[in-house]
Amino acid sequence: MFIDEDNNVELKEILNSSLAKEIVAFLNTDGGTIYLGIKNNREVIGMNNIDENMRKISDVITDQISPRCVSFVNQYHETLEGKDIIKIEVKKGNQLFYIKKYGMSEAGCYVRIGSSCKSLLPEEIQDRFIKSLQIHEQNIIDIPSREKDLTFKILKNYLLSNDNHISENTFLDNYHLLTKNGKYNYLAEILSDKNDIVINVATFSSNDKTQYLSREEFGGKCLLLAMEQAKNYINSINQTFINLETTPRKEIKMFDTEAFEQAWINACVHNKWSESNHPGIYVYRDRLEIESFGGIPKTLTKEQFLRGKSEPVNKQLFDIFRACNFAEESGHGVPSVVKVYGEDAYIFSDFYINVVIPFNRNGFNTTTRKTDSKQSENIDKEIIEILKSNGKISRKDLALILNKTEGSIRHHLNKLQEKRIIKHQGPDKGGYWEVIDET
Repeated sequence: MFIDEDNNVELKEILNSSLAKEIVAFLNTDGGTIYLGIKNNREVIGMNNIDENMRKISDVITDQISPRCVSFVNQYHETLEGKDIIKIEVKKGNQLFYIKKYGMSEAGCYVRIGSSCKSLLPEEIQDRFIKSLQIHEQNIIDIPSREKDLTFKILKNYLLSNDNHISENTFLDNYHLLTKNGKYNYLAEILSDKNDIVINVATFSSNDKTQYLSREEFGGKCLLLAMEQAKNYINSINQTFINLETTPRKEIKMFDTEAFEQAWINACVHNKWSESNHPGIYVYRDRLEIESFGGIPKTLTKEQFLRGKSEPVNKQLFDIFRACNFAEESGHGVPSVVKVYGEDAYIFSDFYINVVIPFNRNGFNTTTRKTDSKQSENIDKEIIEILKSNGKISRKDLALILNKTEGSIRHHLNKLQEKRIIKHQGPDKGGYWEVIDET
């Protein structure tokens, strides 16, 4: 083992409570790599329960560090000397990061010095914070992209499918994807075919975050596609119930589809992308919450915002949303939510906006769930046809072809296996699907 601890490398035997501090230190310095399952003396001991530990690491990244840093941190399962380890790669951050529960204090703010973490002094914290504020007042069209080689096939497909003309000579200028210096900007980065965007959809079995169920991630691709996949996933769990006490029987949705979609579009288009914070959706037992960052624009009051007066935070992004038919004229979304759920649906702070959409459970004791069996059967048939022609296709590719989430595809595949219609041959990686009964 040739890896030594230094300014850019941390070796850890086990996952422990110091991980958040170490990630923060790398974010606030020059980035670095954390290896889990390797002792300080470079002995590789490996780790058990890789999936569970990677989930815990995701929780640390998402829940314990502020501002949101998911686009700067990636983790990988690797094998070294025949043993399982976890590698966490941390990029240099673009602002001051800190441990959430300690805030911007000496206990919360760290930098990397040699092979150890050092607390920042109060005056250092203040200086770094002021500098980060100055940086992030910039518009996303003025912030240079961190990546040099970008492609826009997905974005162009969205534009063309909505009758927009594209000229290769003027495409980048027309859609404001370049800085004044003619380099790709951050708007270009988040709309490119491949990027570091991570949109989390976390599900909990309780009314708070104490009983975690699952986390779906949508990202690594054009923002338009990532947000649409997240939207489709949430819509797929919107159960329909039939009220048996009414004549005629009345269908009841768990939540209002239009209100949710309008809130989600607003969260994505008005999010403070310049701070590399990404919107997310949290599903609880009694509600779902949509979180975006940046707060109400300084030019608007709370009352004006709730009445639908709009001041796009990212005007150029909003123009693209509108060109791709993702958004209508500005100002429609908030009143749509308020009409259904009232002004209390919005929770404001200086740093974020939360939209709370309660689930409609009134009278569910006198209702029965409507199973959309026809739709489910159609998806099953489509999957079978695809597997007949390409048994080696991945769940990810199936999800893209059918415009479903990987979680939804996994559900359908498991169901088809239980019915003995399909069978998986060989190892999980490198195996193939076989259709054994189409009836």
